[in-house]
Amino acid sequence: MYHTLQCWYKSGKYFPFKNFNIFYQQANKAESEVIFLIHGYPTSSFDWSKIWDGLSEKYELIAIDLLGLGFSDKPLPYPYSVEDHANQCIHLIEYLNLKSVHLVGHDLGVGIIQELLDRQLKGSLSFSIQSSIFMNGSLFAEAYRPRLIQKLMASFIGHLIVPLISLPIFSKSMQQMFDPNHQPNAEELKQWYEQLNFNQGKKCMVSLNQSIFDRFKHRDRLVNAMINSTVPMLLINGKNDPNSGQHMAMRYKTLIPNPQVIELEDCGHWTPWEQPNIVKEEMMRFLATLDSKASH
Repeated sequence: MYHTLQCWYKSGKYFPFKNFNIFYQQANKAESEVIFLIHGYPTSSFDWSKIWDGLSEKYELIAIDLLGLGFSDKPLPYPYSVEDHANQCIHLIEYLNLKSVHLVGHDLGVGIIQELLDRQLKGSLSFSIQSSIFMNGSLFAEAYRPRLIQKLMASFIGHLIVPLISLPIFSKSMQQMFDPNHQPNAEELKQWYEQLNFNQGKKCMVSLNQSIFDRFKHRDRLVNAMINSTVPMLLINGKNDPNSGQHMAMRYKTLIPNPQVIELEDCGHWTPWEQPNIVKEEMMRFLATLDSKASH
């Protein structure tokens, strides 16, 4: 089924965090394991819409719109950070009274999973992380290749750039992150831009960009959380992503013990949007192997 942005919004829900409202999408499936999906910047839970129906046949799904993005509130000033985004995810998991989850993160979401894995190692979570799936994100600061616009947006001139971000400029920036053979169409770009502007979202862009770079201060702690975790992990990586493509997968294989990596040809940064069928199949295969191990 093709989900429109309007239908995605209408079928979603909100939960309270601090004094703000955070949007989330849920596909209930009683007595099923739970997949908790964390999107990237500057988009939303809508990124998962192409794999949603296929996954929901077997799993309960929860997808959050992080504060400052998507259909959630977009406060400013606000101390955006990987720690706070992790707190939002924890709050939703506890709000829904979930005892265990499989985590899936793309882009910004991979850093949040690292943070959650670190907290699990420290014994501070009220639920258990059963597995983690990463997709195209800045897992390792030393391998991340931000574009000039990202550096500028996080700098002191970021506030001067934001008013200039029109639909054509936004679209061009997004298209550069996709594989040439899987470019988004005009309607898709328009929907993403519409979400960016929801609740005057452009005003948060500089602070959110800065939070991405600030996370690198915690590089060793977050990477060690992956290295030391006993949680099964999988990296699904679009090879032609200029930011976190094949070079990020190589770094992952170097640092992570017994790495499980799926590298996608003809795929850029937006893994679940560009190659939804392959991504869904690889996720299901990975999770099925965990089920078979648990039953033996």
